[in-house]
Amino acid sequence: MHGSFGPFLEGLEAQFGRSFPIMTSDQLADYYRTQDGRALLLAWDAETATRLPAFTSAAVAALVAEHPDVFIGFGSVDPHKGEAAVLGVHEAARLGLKGLKFHPSAQRFSPNDGLAYPMLEVAEELGLITLFHTGVTALGSGMSGGGGIRNRHAHPLLVDDVASDFPRLQIVLAHPSWPWQADAIAVARHKPNVYLELSGWSPKLFSPELVDAICGPLRYRTLFGTDFPFLTPDKWLRDWATLDIDEDIAVDILVGNARRLLDV
Repeated sequence: MHGSFGPFLEGLEAQFGRSFPIMTSDQLADYYRTQDGRALLLAWDAETATRLPAFTSAAVAALVAEHPDVFIGFGSVDPHKGEAAVLGVHEAARLGLKGLKFHPSAQRFSPNDGLAYPMLEVAEELGLITLFHTGVTALGSGMSGGGGIRNRHAHPLLVDDVASDFPRLQIVLAHPSWPWQADAIAVARHKPNVYLELSGWSPKLFSPELVDAICGPLRYRTLFGTDFPFLTPDKWLRDWATLDIDEDIAVDILVGNARRLLDV
């Protein structure tokens, strides 16, 4: 948090209206055990664009090894690092991580511009899941020039090209993708290798269109997440309980779909 995200923290805390506690790995694991849940830990490498240090795939793998009953890991590669990034995809798989996290806005690339395609080719070959941030990000909020973050890179239609070019690659569109939520739904409905993910937003803010989609045609390709520490599982699940969603559908979204996709 204080390395890769350091300059962004003040704006993030203002955006979410809370400070973020710094927890040890033991504390974090115990917290998720009290939730009867699991935490998917994300590596982060936006070093070229932000000039901030990476939180490496190896660091995430070490945390997963400490608490394998709770933690699941995704790696990260900086698409601007070329061959080193390709080798990083191989490393993530060798370390036993389940996938890769991309943040096009912060990493400053468009998913369909070809820069990341060598990484995506290897990810597809190795069976790694790819998670793409979509929609406007809180990173850079309130900073001059938005901290250099360019939200246009996170339009879900850019990932539509990726889903077409890599049909065997499992792709997750992180967050409800505001202000392009309808586009994300359309991409997921059209491409069977694309999933929606619900983190970073209170369910109280979900649009009727999103609720209809996740309870209907995308019931088996929608994933629960909170974006902790920005939004806590306690709050997300409390707000989720206010929605009128059939219990069987809720079980798929909260548990079943992730178990099938992650093979856990």
